[in-house]
Parts: sequence; structure tokens; C-alpha cells
Amino acid sequence: MSFSLNKINITATVIVAITLLLMVTSVWNDSPIVDEIPHIGAGYSYIDKGDFRLNPEHPPLPKDLAGMALKFLDLKETVYETQFWTQDINGQWNFGRNLIFNSGNDAIVLARAAKMPMLLFFIFSAWLIYKWSKELDGKKAGLLALFLFAFSPTVIAHSRFVTTDVPALFGALLASYFFIKFLKAPSWKNLIISGLAFGVAQVTKFSLVLLIPYFGLLSLIYGCMLTDKNRLKNAIYYGFMSVAMMTVGVVLVIWPVYGLHVMNYPVEKQKSDTVYHLGSYGNRLFADRIIEMTDVPVLRPLAQYGLGVLMVTQRSIGGNTTYFLGEVKNTAWKKYFPVVYAIKEPIAFWVLVSIALVFVLTRKQKSRLGHIIKTNFDKFAMLVWLAIYWYASIRANLNIGVRHLMPIYGFTYILLSGPIVSWYYYYQGKAKKIALATLVILLGWYIVENLKVYPYYLSYFNQIAGGPSGGHRYVVDSNLDWGQDAKRLADWLREKDIQEQVYLDYFGWTDPSYYYPNKYLYLYGGRYRSLKEFLSENPRGGWVAISASFFMGSRERTDTSYAWLDAIEPITVIGNSIFVWHLTP
Repeated sequence: MSFSLNKINITATVIVAITLLLMVTSVWNDSPIVDEIPHIGAGYSYIDKGDFRLNPEHPPLPKDLAGMALKFLDLKETVYETQFWTQDINGQWNFGRNLIFNSGNDAIVLARAAKMPMLLFFIFSAWLIYKWSKELDGKKAGLLALFLFAFSPTVIAHSRFVTTDVPALFGALLASYFFIKFLKAPSWKNLIISGLAFGVAQVTKFSLVLLIPYFGLLSLIYGCMLTDKNRLKNAIYYGFMSVAMMTVGVVLVIWPVYGLHVMNYPVEKQKSDTVYHLGSYGNRLFADRIIEMTDVPVLRPLAQYGLGVLMVTQRSIGGNTTYFLGEVKNTAWKKYFPVVYAIKEPIAFWVLVSIALVFVLTRKQKSRLGHIIKTNFDKFAMLVWLAIYWYASIRANLNIGVRHLMPIYGFTYILLSGPIVSWYYYYQGKAKKIALATLVILLGWYIVENLKVYPYYLSYFNQIAGGPSGGHRYVVDSNLDWGQDAKRLADWLREKDIQEQVYLDYFGWTDPSYYYPNKYLYLYGGRYRSLKEFLSENPRGGWVAISASFFMGSRERTDTSYAWLDAIEPITVIGNSIFVWHLTP
């Protein structure tokens, strides 16, 4: 290994270390976000009880890591005596909230402990992106891809949460990397490794069932490309081998992992819960088979896995009410993900994308398309994944955050880094100096954007949307306001020594009163429909704090809208997500 490669590796390590420091310090005062409440509680119950009754709509791996961390805290477990565990069907929300805030545990320490293992998914993803880029386009491309990944505000934001989004990014990278290696060098060893990677991906997030048609398509394409003869035979062979690989993943990972999680899940309860969850599922062919499998001991783990897949597809079809570009509805916008992705990534990134596209499209290719695909199969495979995932995301009836695009992020940075490095080396003399200056400016801008939004990474928007303070006009929910600032609101109120109680409409499942007992009067859209109405009940005036998701989402109906507050300047906006007004006569 040369000194230069050592130097590159050291630089890569420093980048990851700096990013981890930014992640830990920025999340230190976050409250648990909406989805962390059920995930943390469920993860603890999996490790503590070996029972998967909570949060079956998400695979267990990320939650397991959080649960393992909590086992070191010697938590009080009175939550198991509540109806949320003993009686409710999937009482995940109240179970998690009770465990964290109402069982006598230190909620701040608990939340911090649960979040820390999630950084492992970032570390492993960073390593894969660096390694794969370096293999394809050289060490400098690897470093560039790692830099773009590590300092993306969106990647940093979601890498710190007990959720499935960054784990899914890792799972997609891991499974794809080893599957492509298996295609290029088919052997039993590579088949088993690829199968294990596929299995790991499947226990991160259910959206990665898309890897099944993806791998099937890649195997057929690769088989047809090998030679001009026997294409059908090769395609069938590789198709069969891909099925064998996925079977390995099911048998060696999914089955035993879910087996451990249903080990102490009473058979009768698993079946009754499954019947309830799938009661409204449209396709009874699938739903009834899953229910029947709960009666067969050896198939119970696969029944629980299948239940999760069906619950996610059902939710994806059903939609979720949210605000986007002045509208509030529970059906999807086809332009949602393209628009949100465009305004959530730094402009410097989009300039780099433009440079790379122009450079690639203007280079004359002397080889046939088939030869280009064959010699660049890894990149071709990445483009196929982007096409499949973008198509599925746009078609899905679920628009609640750019985080749902997370499985494309790693591939995007890998695909971008090679052309940018080639573009730089394409020039000579003065032109090369201009190219270098351009790169320095763009990468400098990229890192400045990151540091400017610290520690409020979730609220990052680029200048097209007006920056972090303007993003709420375009979109809310997990793009901006996911309940992360309840503790910061309490800290601000104490710092300002505000004595009065505060009217609060908070978007989240965190208990705000835990951070500031007896401080809040709970508000809802429509309680007051004008400043006059508010002052008639509060003649001396008062404090109002409203989460951005409710502030913008209330506009669905005029009788519940907070639009009357648009004319009044907020005193402050906590973390870009909670608006605070002092209303006076």
C-alpha cells in the first residue's frame, strides 16, 4: 500500500470522525422524534421479552440495536403492567411513550442511549460508498463520494434517529455490492455471502423487498450479456442462481431473526393480532395465507415477516395526510419527491450533478451500448436501482418525507464522484486550474451549508426554498418538523424566564411536560380563529407555540386554520420547527 493511499485512507477516516462528532453533538438536545417513540419501546421489548407484538410494520434490526443499548441502563419496567402491553393490539405508541416518559426513567439519558447505535449504519454505509467508489473510479473518487455522503445535511439528520431510513440505505448498498460481485464471479461462497447480505437488507426496512425484482432483472440482463450465444440459457441460469441466493437470505437471516423475535410471542396473540392487522387487507389470497401460517410453529417467523410486508404495502396505498406547496391532503402528489429532493439537497450538489451530466453526455462513445453496459455493469446496475426506486416512490401514495428516498443516496454519490474526477483530469493547463478552483468553491460551499444549519440538520433546505427558515412554506412533517425540538422549547422558555403558561400545539409523541412540568396549556387548530378571539379569553395576552407541521397543516380547513397568525411576527422559531408568538392587546 502506497503512502498516497494511506494518506487517502487517513483523510477518509477524518471525514467520518468529524461527521460523527457533528451527529452526536447536534442530536444531544433533541427530543425523541415521532417515529422513535414506538421504535424505542418496541426495540426494548424485543430484547427484553423476545416478543414481537409491537411495531410489526417495521423490521427489527435497527430497533434491536436501540434495545440492546437500553439494556445497559437498568430501566424501570412498569410499562409491562399497563394495558399497552397486556391488552392493546400493537399499543406501540403509548407503550413507548410510557417507557420513556412515565415509568420513572431518565428520558433524556434513555433517548441518547437509544440513538447512539444508529450511527453504526452511517459508518458501515460510509465505508461501502468509499470502498465501492474507489474500486470503480479510483481513490480520489472514493474520497469525493464519501465527502458528499458524510456532509449531506439530510444524511446527517437521519443517521441519528432510531428509524429505518439510513439502515435501509445501508441494506441496499450492502446487498447490491455483494450481489454484483456474485454475478461477476458466481461461486457457492459468493452466493452465500450475497444471500446473507440480502437477508440483512430485508431486516432493515420493508421497502427493500424491491431488491427482489431488482436482483431478478439484473441477473437476467447479466446472463444475456455474457456471450452472443446461449443467451436464454445464461439468463435462466443466472435467474435460478439469484433465486437460490435470496433463498439463502430467507433461510439463514430472515427466518432465524424473526424466530428469535416470536420465541416468546404467545401463539394465540400472534394469530389474533395478525387477524386484526389484516382485517381490512384487500388481497385475501396473501392475507389469509399469512394468518394460516401463524398456526404452524415452524412458519410463525415467516408469518410475522409477511405481516410486516403486507402492513407496509397497505399503508403505502392508504396514504398519509400532509402539507405540500399550499395543499393538505392524504393522497400523493407525483411531483412531491422530485420537488422535495430538489430543495433538500444543497445547490452545490446540484451544480456538481449538472457538471457530471454535461461531461458524460458530451463525451463521444466509440463502443456499442452493450459493451459499455458490460464494462460498466456496477454503474449500470446502480442506474437501474435508481430508476426502480424513484418509480416506486413516485407511484406510492405516501408523501411524508425525503427520507423515503434514502436508499438511493449512496448510489447517487458513487455515480457522481467518478465523472467529477474525470472532468477535472480531462483539462490541462489553465483550464485545469479553473476546474480545481470550481471544485474547491463548490465543496467549500457544500461544507458551509452543513455547518450553517448545525445543529438543526432535519430542517435543512437550500436557498431555492429560502433556506432552513423558509422550508415550511413548501413542505413539513419529517422534512422539517418531527417533534425534535420539545426540549429546546423548554430550555428557551427557562432561559427567557417566561412565567406564564404557554399555549402549545406540538407535533410529536414526546411528552413536552416532561421537560417543563405544568408549563403548557394544550392548543388545537380552530380553538381560536383570530387574535380577537384569543384576547377575548386572554385579555392580558399570552404565549403561543405551534409546531410547523400543525401550523401549515391546519390550513386544510378555514375553521381549523392558524392562518390568522401569519400577520403576526413570531418572537422566535425554535430549531426552525416550533413557532413562538407573544400575543398582546
